Amino acid sequence: MRGIGGRRAAPLMAASLLFFPGLLPADEFFPFRDENPLVRGFYLPLPSDSRLTDGQSLSATLSLTNTINVENRPQESVFIDGESDVIRLTYENTLWQSWRYRFTAPIIHDSGGFLDSAVASWHRLFGLPQGQRPFYPKNEIVYAYSGRGNVDITQSQTGIGDISGDIGWYAVDDAHRTLSFWGGLAAPTGSASKLTGDGAWDGAVWAHGALRWPKWQLAAELGLAQPFGDEIFAGYAHKTSAFARFAATRALGSQWSVRAQLDGQSGRVEDSDIRLLGPSLELSIGAVRRLGEHWRLEFGFAEDAAVNTAPDIAFFLGIRRQSGAK
Repeated sequence: MRGIGGRRAAPLMAASLLFFPGLLPADEFFPFRDENPLVRGFYLPLPSDSRLTDGQSLSATLSLTNTINVENRPQESVFIDGESDVIRLTYENTLWQSWRYRFTAPIIHDSGGFLDSAVASWHRLFGLPQGQRPFYPKNEIVYAYSGRGNVDITQSQTGIGDISGDIGWYAVDDAHRTLSFWGGLAAPTGSASKLTGDGAWDGAVWAHGALRWPKWQLAAELGLAQPFGDEIFAGYAHKTSAFARFAATRALGSQWSVRAQLDGQSGRVEDSDIRLLGPSLELSIGAVRRLGEHWRLEFGFAEDAAVNTAPDIAFFLGIRRQSGAK
């Protein structure tokens, strides 16, 4: 499937404004990450956009990701056709005066799913190319890769992913700006054979910055991730990768906001010519709804903004509860 070019992004943004007509002062990022089934087992931390005044924070985000990707190279081949349903649960709190910590636990289910027909209709609605979808059976699962390792999954499966813990120090945090620095570790609680983990401990460090105005919020994150092992790609993914995020949020009122978010990362597998294992870029568009003083509902969709570098489409729905207020 082809990514979203600038011309295609315009109708999708217009649709988001049509369907999500209002806004609120929200967190800067969606609690969502690239769920590419081949590399999701490697540690990629969720955005760290809380404030020191937030107190305890609980969140649960459900993402439904649908992908068809076929690519053959002289030394490698990949065939991904399936649907992944992921729930990521997080708990976050203040540790000391300028510190916060967070734990994240993912639960992952892979299957043939039920979204193939809906995704085809979605692409027709917005004039997006169907790619290889018309040529493969609907609602079946095949995760296959050969080359730098071997992947062969043809049955539905459910499992827990790698559980991670993060800690962050806030250099600046006031009503108008935030600058924080984070580090984290992911434990090998997932399964390399199910692609819910990479079979090793992983680490990451990153910086978060945000600027806030009465109607607008801008935020960016930049970091490095390092697997300390790799049981999926025969050690070829035991390399440092970079990741970055950027988000713009527009408040439409006291209860609603809309947001556009870009997520990118460098290639995860050394010497691979498969686009799904190389650098990726994903565009997310959605909305946030305030539910009372402490609760927020976040929802939207994500598409691969660069051709065949991320899942074809993902829909996400998240809910957060923060004991403090921004």
